[in-house]
Amino acid sequence: MNYKKNILLFESILLALIFGLVTIDVLTRKGLCDYDIITGLKYFRCVAEPFLQIISLFVVLAFIFLLPLYFLKEAVYLSWRKFALWYFPIVALILLFSPTSEGNGLMSVGVGGDRESLTFFFSGLFAFISLVLIIYKSIKLRGK
Repeated sequence: MNYKKNILLFESILLALIFGLVTIDVLTRKGLCDYDIITGLKYFRCVAEPFLQIISLFVVLAFIFLLPLYFLKEAVYLSWRKFALWYFPIVALILLFSPTSEGNGLMSVGVGGDRESLTFFFSGLFAFISLVLIIYKSIKLRGK
């Protein structure tokens, strides 16, 4: 499959994910962490909010960085894709095993050891490394 078709496919999947996450967020705004009187269960937003935040940050960043890759050479896209395919699973595992609040768990040794802080750190790191990688590969392949 052509790499531009891959990018368009990923972009459409990410756009659908962004739309779905926004829809879930809007539909579940009422009664944050309240119990449903009829079923006695917590609302979906209360249970899934940390995971929605993690997913939404990385989905938006991937969407942003795939747009310019459509107009660059295939080698730039392939190098970024190789980086992203290694980065996302490693960070997902780190975030999965990180504590939900600061002060408990294995990674609670400093300020910012909770899942939310790590999510912002790793998404910023992803954006920085992606930008550096795209610029470096574009400059390296400019004359070819």
